[in-house]
Amino acid sequence: MRPAVIEQQLWGRHRAVSSPGGVSFKKRFGQHFLKDTGVLDRIIRLIHPQETDCILEIGAGDGALSTRFALRVKALLAVEMDPDWLAVLERRLSGYPGAQVQAGDILEMDLQGLLKPFVGHAVLRAAGNLPYNIATAAIERLISLRLPFEDMTFMVQYEVARRIVAAPGSRDYGQLSAYCQHVSEVSLAFTVSPACFVPRPKVKSAVVVFRPHQRRWETALERRFLSVLKAAFAYRRKTIANSLGRDPVLGAISGTLLERAGIEGMRRAEELAVEEFENLARALASMGSDQDAGK
Repeated sequence: MRPAVIEQQLWGRHRAVSSPGGVSFKKRFGQHFLKDTGVLDRIIRLIHPQETDCILEIGAGDGALSTRFALRVKALLAVEMDPDWLAVLERRLSGYPGAQVQAGDILEMDLQGLLKPFVGHAVLRAAGNLPYNIATAAIERLISLRLPFEDMTFMVQYEVARRIVAAPGSRDYGQLSAYCQHVSEVSLAFTVSPACFVPRPKVKSAVVVFRPHQRRWETALERRFLSVLKAAFAYRRKTIANSLGRDPVLGAISGTLLERAGIEGMRRAEELAVEEFENLARALASMGSDQDAGK
């Protein structure tokens, strides 16, 4: 019997309690480890890592994806917050001089400081099988950073992937969709069955790819965009005029704001394209208003 088949049987036998290495799976960390070697290899083909790359891997877990990266890249920063898996990662990556295991929470780590030595010296890329319970927050943090990522490729719940790539007017389109598409070109690469994970999740997953836009807005304009976006989707069933009008900061100028952006107030937020939210942010800036987020 092939080793891969034996490994899959072992994982299947113990998946409710622990891994073959004796490390328990923890629901509080949203752990679902990808064990299908075919899917792992498909992710590598999709990312196509190069020897000039520095890859930030989030949720490295048992290192199944990490070892595949470490073989091919200049540097790998494998981030894992579960202390029980750190020893496993250290052992599996010990033979790769370019690989580093980073203990910590991706939502709190100083990523600017961590990646600073590689900026200008390697192609920055991010990847990972994101823990379900922090996937959205992790994506929002990473795409908001002013770090020169070439691309980011993440495994997430299929429902989250649909929201990220949703088009205006669709049921899944919302604040997350508009923000991700404002910052990056996004695409859903492929879906993954629950049977490919241990422990087996109740939902299917999908791989999404982010390619950040080269142009970045200045910080003040970006704050205005986020302020408008948050206000617009605060009352999803309301018209855009009603939603903006209810905002404690933008309410007094909402009519003028919509007029300057050329947007009909009777439309709803989920009907507006990303470019229209960007026009609202520019209109807010043109009014010389101090009423952006944080002021």
